[in-house]
Amino acid sequence: MPAPTRTNHIAFQALDMPATHEFWTRAVGLKFSHAVREDARETSNGEKMNPFLHVFYAMPSGEAIAFFDVAGEYERKPDGLEWWAKHVALQVDSVNDVHAMKQQLTEHGVAVRGPVDHDGVWYSIYCFDPNGIHLEVTCQTQAITDADAAVAEQVYATWMADRAAQRV
Repeated sequence: MPAPTRTNHIAFQALDMPATHEFWTRAVGLKFSHAVREDARETSNGEKMNPFLHVFYAMPSGEAIAFFDVAGEYERKPDGLEWWAKHVALQVDSVNDVHAMKQQLTEHGVAVRGPVDHDGVWYSIYCFDPNGIHLEVTCQTQAITDADAAVAEQVYATWMADRAAQRV
């Protein structure tokens, strides 16, 4: 069975396109790689779509984070989920790069939390982009092996049993 090989892009709606563009190109350092402008039209299910600009910021791997600047006025609505559970994690090559990204973001006025060592596997910092997107910059400091996958199966099964029994 075929399976995806990598993420092409992850897309969000921008609340402030100029601030978004500044953050992702200057503070984070991604390449502004593509833009598509569309007029109002109907979607495949008949809904009206407002005019929009869809922009892409590429990583050296070719993967991208993208934003829609949609014509009209919008306000952020909480979805009731935990804010910390929703985040985009971007990989850098080393712990030194994590520290360099913290300095780079801070120099652009971004409040940065961390670094945090996650079980000796990931070393990360955290911040928010101008749209409230929770961003993690991380370095994976050890490989995840087949043995880790076997342990993950056990951890998952135990968690699901505890949830079913209302122990967590």
